Amino acid sequence: MEVTECKHNVKCELGACKNRATRSIKFDRVGIRGRIFACDKCLNELYTAIGETVVPKSVETARKRPRKDSDK
Repeated sequence: MEVTECKHNVKCELGACKNRATRSIKFDRVGIRGRIFACDKCLNELYTAIGETVVPKSVETARKRPRKDSDK
């Protein structure tokens, strides 16, 4: 997935936004129309919404791998 500058004069596709898109989100392994155009305001709102639901695990809480017998 890539987020790039929008070079086209298109409207934001997120919600009922009337702003012009400043960024485009391109997905991997999708057809020609596999892009989403978004303005900076909507992209920031999407970022905070994803950040509230997806919380990465910290290194301290990760489970340790069991040792193999040959590693002793």
